[in-house]
Formats: sequence, structure tokens, C-alpha cells
Amino acid sequence: MATIYLNKTNLFYNLQKISSINPNIIAVIKDNAYGHGIISISKLLKEYGIKKVCVRNIDEANLVRGFFEEILIFNPPTNRGAINFSYTINSLTQLKKNRHPYIHLKIDTGFRRNGILENELDEALDLMKKKEFELRGVFSHFCCADEFGCDTFIQYDKFLKIKEKIVKFCKESKLKIPYFHIANSAALNKLPHTLDYVRPGIAIYGGIDGYKPVMSLEADVVSVRVLDEKEGCGYNKTFMSDEKIKISTLDVGYADGIPYFRNGCKLKDTIALGKISMDYMIVKGEFKKVIIFDDVKEFVKNFDTITYDILVKMSPRIKRKIIETNNSFWA
Repeated sequence: MATIYLNKTNLFYNLQKISSINPNIIAVIKDNAYGHGIISISKLLKEYGIKKVCVRNIDEANLVRGFFEEILIFNPPTNRGAINFSYTINSLTQLKKNRHPYIHLKIDTGFRRNGILENELDEALDLMKKKEFELRGVFSHFCCADEFGCDTFIQYDKFLKIKEKIVKFCKESKLKIPYFHIANSAALNKLPHTLDYVRPGIAIYGGIDGYKPVMSLEADVVSVRVLDEKEGCGYNKTFMSDEKIKISTLDVGYADGIPYFRNGCKLKDTIALGKISMDYMIVKGEFKKVIIFDDVKEFVKNFDTITYDILVKMSPRIKRKIIETNNSFWA
């Protein structure tokens, strides 16, 4: 069976690096913790001391409700939930339908995907007060933080002005002032001030430069055989050998989340040959086990995609095992 190894040492290194920027972290563990395994990662985050996380939906929130003091749900239902659940309010329509008392207002500062618009803010605040919701937090999301340019700072300045307005409203209404968060992974080192909390995702898992990879994928060998000169292997024999070589078949394929490829793929210590199959992959050489990747930033270079896309598609069927760097696997 293929195995995903989760490097606890690297995870804690990434969290410590983020903490040196701002120790108040809301860890994003949506979409099965970016493919790493939401329960495994939640246990490690709790051990580190993380108290707040973000998830995609109510199903993920229910899975981890016992681990954290606050769970922010990005796409919540409208009915009431647990006391440690906070519902993201993405629109006025949702705010009007919502019955859960603990909320975060999401503000659209320029992404144009979802969130309360600037000209809707007064109505949203009045409605929140009328319905007696507890505004736990206010946040926005950058659209271009991973690029050079002025968009990030335009959004940041707009958010600061909205922050002032909300703080003034809360003081005048004798309401508790919420905490504010806008810094995602790519913005951690860009902003003059990261506000009350930071909200990193991919940085936690080492999927961007400057952070250590948490996930490694290892596959078992199903069979070993000899490929003769001018003999092909795999579907349509897109690989034809020009010499006599040994090949190994691995127990992992595109059904497990590996991106589909037609003409081979570079792995950690060898190369895949020809087309990947649904459940298998053929590689050059004789092995007992093969590391598919131990740094997604290198593996992604095989494909026209991003590290997120590789990580989140790792099948939940693959066994996850937590290890530390002193384990011989990482030596």
C-alpha cells in the first residue's frame, strides 16, 4: 500500500516561522488539510498550541469540533451550530437567512468572488446588531498576494478603512470589538502590519518557498521485470526502451491523486515511464519502495499546475503516518 508520511518536525518549523511574524494563527485546514488528512493535522496543530482553524464546510467542522476553541467555516449552512463554530457571512442574502449567533463578516476588498461589498457594510452591521449576532471576526482575502504589484496594498488599505468603520460602529453600539485578519500565506512577509491574526494555509504545509515540506508520498512495488531493447510498456506503449532495463510497477496511480501524465514523470530517485495507469505506475529500475515525492515544490515541476492542486487531490484512502525528521526515512 502507498503511504503518506507527515513530517511533524517540518510542520512545527513552519508554524514557528509563521509565529515569529504573528503568534496569533488561524490555521487553514480546509479540504482535508490540503490533502494531508484533517484529523492527523488537527492532532498536531493542537499539540503545537493552535486554538483557531478554518474549514470548508460543516462536515469538516464536525470532524474537528473537539480539537479547537474556534472553528471558522468558510461555506456554512444557515441553521445553528456548535458554540465553537463561527460562520462566515459571504453576502447580505446569507446574513438575512443565517440563524447561527457567532459570525465573521467577510469583506470583498477587490477579489470580486464573495463577501460583503463596501456599499453594503452599513446595512450588514445594522442587520447584525438587530439580529443580536456576536461578531467574532472580520476578514478579507487577497487576490494577488503571490505576485508583484499594487493590488495587495490597495486591498489592504481598503480593509484598514473598513476596520476603522467597524470599530467605531461597535464602540458606539456598545458591542464587543471583533478581531481582524487578512494575511494569507503569500502576504505574511508583505504587509506593514498583519493585524490581530494571520490566516496561513499553504505555508503551514510547506507548499511555497521558504517553508519545509510536510508531506511525502511513498509507494510499494507490486512487480519487477525486465524490459528488452525496443520493447514498450504501459498503455499504448508510449515508452519504448532503447536498451535492456529493469522496471518496477508501483501501487499508485491517478485514482490516488497523482496528476495524469502520458510521457513519464520525474520522481525523487527515479523516473516514471510512459503513461500512468489508474492504480499503477511503471518506473525505471528495481526497487522495493519508491518515493514519489518528498517535496511537492519539486514534484509540481512535472506538471502545468500549482502545489495546492497536487496536495489537495491526494486520496483520503492512502494511509497517513506521522513521523519526525530523525526517522530514518528522512535521512
